[in-house]
Amino acid sequence: MGATIEDVAKAAGVSIATVSRYLNGRTEAVSATTGARIQTAVDRLGYVPNLAARSLKTGRSRLIGVLLANIAHPYWSTVLSGVEEACQRANYSVIVSSASDRADIEHRYLQMFLEQRVDGILFNPAHAEPDLVAAWSSLRIPVVTLDRTLPGLPFGLVAMDNARGIGLAVEHLVALGHRRIGFVSWHPRSLSNRQERLKGYLDALAGADIGFDPALIRFAEDGWSDGVDCTVELLVEPDPPTTIISATSMLNLQVLAAIKRCGLRVPEDISVVGYDDSPWDELLDPPLTTVATPARQLGVAAAERLLTALDAGEGTVTGEVRLLPQLVIRESTRQAPP
Repeated sequence: MGATIEDVAKAAGVSIATVSRYLNGRTEAVSATTGARIQTAVDRLGYVPNLAARSLKTGRSRLIGVLLANIAHPYWSTVLSGVEEACQRANYSVIVSSASDRADIEHRYLQMFLEQRVDGILFNPAHAEPDLVAAWSSLRIPVVTLDRTLPGLPFGLVAMDNARGIGLAVEHLVALGHRRIGFVSWHPRSLSNRQERLKGYLDALAGADIGFDPALIRFAEDGWSDGVDCTVELLVEPDPPTTIISATSMLNLQVLAAIKRCGLRVPEDISVVGYDDSPWDELLDPPLTTVATPARQLGVAAAERLLTALDAGEGTVTGEVRLLPQLVIRESTRQAPP
């Protein structure tokens, strides 16, 4: 039989209530010396709290569910580091799941979160099926949508200012004299972040008095290679772009691969602006000019918004928080050819 909270209290020479306060994260009510004694007793006895019993007693599991559309995207490891940082500070644990861009798996994980009695959910949605939207909308625990939302979801949103991010890229290229500005993105579908980036591109062109040419836009289907083929199509247009904006980090390398396949050089023949500023962008040859998004801060902000709602006893979270991206100018962009 494992050690009990009574065993920990006896070993540390304190009351059960003091141990409970310490283990529940109320460290301000326990002196540093007492806390150290309790932790020593916990470690020596191998005490593991009974989370299920504590959840039934307090009504709180101190678990946060995080459901991502696809965890394979390297961007999310940085976002998750921010989520875990904020949750650890508040003495919450995190359950991370990935729907692999499948609606059936998304629904399965939603049910699992409810069975685990999570206190709240951070959700990066991928599908707008009415049944899924209805299932999420009926939840009675706080939910914050992470990075993007869908029509009909009544949750608070913490996301990047996506339109402004693409606008920064367009403004930089216009300042270099480019007028034929290509745009490669995943298909927008119903996803707010993709739609916002497309709108940012169109609005920035209009603001620079550049007419919209649909031949300069390509939408790739989610996957690895489709972005390469889409970019090649763009480059062989009768009047091709002098520069391309990639709307997401997963497409950055695909755009560059397509340019190389067509025998072109960056930036001598064509300029490129990427998105998200992945750690390897500055190591490319040439280093990639990119729109840097504060991914870790996004995770921190989303988790803190959810935890604030839990501490306040709010059943729902509303409103938006937007983080500002920045343009990082490197060597993949240059003055437009005459």
